[in-house]
Amino acid sequence: MRDDFSEEVKRNIAARVGNICSNPDCHALTSGPREDPTKSLNVGVAAHITSAAPGGPRYNPALTGDERRRAENAIWLCQSCAKLVDNDVSRFTEKLLQAWKTVNEYQALAAIGKSRATVSESDAQRKAREILNWKGQRVMLVQINTGKAVHVLGLRGSCSAVRVLDSSEFYVKVIGDGWSQSRSIPMANIEIGFDDKQGCLELQERNS
Repeated sequence: MRDDFSEEVKRNIAARVGNICSNPDCHALTSGPREDPTKSLNVGVAAHITSAAPGGPRYNPALTGDERRRAENAIWLCQSCAKLVDNDVSRFTEKLLQAWKTVNEYQALAAIGKSRATVSESDAQRKAREILNWKGQRVMLVQINTGKAVHVLGLRGSCSAVRVLDSSEFYVKVIGDGWSQSRSIPMANIEIGFDDKQGCLELQERNS
């Protein structure tokens, strides 16, 4: 027996992200008009973060049926991304989907009443725009090792709290507690995520 979401939960999950797919590499609009002026179409789904039934993707036996049906276990995705995350559970983990959900709900809240960003913006411009939402605030700076450094130091290196001073498509400027000077990090070396433990943006600086 599946622990499916109610229609109310589905509508709420979609509305909380503005009917936009929560996959940061997609962000497709999932609703729009039909030919009939009294109807609309939808290509989005309230996907289960942990599966609705045993044997499904990311199934968590510790949850009750009621917990599996709650909004906390739902993420809004387009149909393509919903299939993608269920077909590769080792890549699309419960923690990652929870991070997508948190980031997209924050972005939807920050965008209310504001003009939408241009669709033609570059990846660097998108990252700069999202980082600027945290200007003056505390974020986490994580060193991500690549190349030979991975074998010596592991993938994730040091992690520290910093404050965002500025951001552009070319760099992000940060300063940490006790630092005598700020740092400007090339945007090409930065990926962004969300630290759900600290409840803030995560800047991942890639080092060789």
